[in-house]
Amino acid sequence: MGLDFIQENQYIIAPFKGDSTMEIELLERLEEKVGSLLSRYAALQEENQVLQDENKRLQSEREALKGRIDAVLSKLEGV
Repeated sequence: MGLDFIQENQYIIAPFKGDSTMEIELLERLEEKVGSLLSRYAALQEENQVLQDENKRLQSEREALKGRIDAVLSKLEGV
């Protein structure tokens, strides 16, 4: 059984004249939330970039330490 027993225009609920103030308030709240989300997104992007840079630096440092350890081990093997 479908909903064909309800006329199409019965689904549409026209806003009342007094609803425009509420709609404006809701839109303003939505705009604030979207702005807040965009700010948070930008902050997270910056933090992500900082963490990626730090990760690269630490990986390079790790590789340098591995090289030094390998050099020391090869000297010890020669003794």
